[in-house]
Amino acid sequence: MEFFDAFLPIGRGNDTLPDTPCDESQAIAMMDRFNVTEALVYSTCARDSDPEIGNAFLADFNNPRLHKIWVFDPAFVIPESPAEFVKRALANHVKAVMINPLVRNLRIDRSPRILELAKILEQRKIPLLLAYRAWDAGQDLIDWYQLTDFCNRFPNLPVISWEWRSRANRPLMDALSQTKNLLVSLSSVWQAQMLETLCDTFGPRLVFSLGLPNLDPAAFPGIVMYSPVDEKTKQALAGGIMKTLLSEANYE
Repeated sequence: MEFFDAFLPIGRGNDTLPDTPCDESQAIAMMDRFNVTEALVYSTCARDSDPEIGNAFLADFNNPRLHKIWVFDPAFVIPESPAEFVKRALANHVKAVMINPLVRNLRIDRSPRILELAKILEQRKIPLLLAYRAWDAGQDLIDWYQLTDFCNRFPNLPVISWEWRSRANRPLMDALSQTKNLLVSLSSVWQAQMLETLCDTFGPRLVFSLGLPNLDPAAFPGIVMYSPVDEKTKQALAGGIMKTLLSEANYE
């Protein structure tokens, strides 16, 4: 089975696994190891600290299997408008945009720049990845009810959420029940029977990830391959959903 990693990080931190890739060649080697044919890649520096420095680090990545993610800085004082940011990102062959709402305790439903960005991305159907990562906390970081309202405000925007672990899965299920454009990283829901429970109830609303930089990448291919769901669903989770999203987005 071939996989598409929707959240492949480039760069290590103090709490990351030592085999997390740090450059293009290491990313390809990691993907080959686990039969990942394509991936959306982002800089952990961009996600956690400085978007511009991290985004620039991906400038020389040119392998067609790697699709670049740029991280957006929502600080209101930044002179570059969201529209100008998107224009610059597209000129650099970026395929998705990421925001980490927990870098400075942002509210995605109240930040003017995030709302303006979401409107632009929705018009183009370019995926928005919300990576909830805080330096001093791990599980259950997403406000699923706030995220539900955000998704319904932009119903044609593909929104993909990530956090280290979603142990409090009842709010997650409420969010999936009230949205149609919200997808969740498989690596965030690593409890027994969660994959088949969510797929049986909501259809294929999970996207594959190796779980890096914090989780063992060997854990997640088998979860898809050996899950008790039909083959069509497995293929959708493994990579079909992500390939469809990128094919439907307007990058012109």
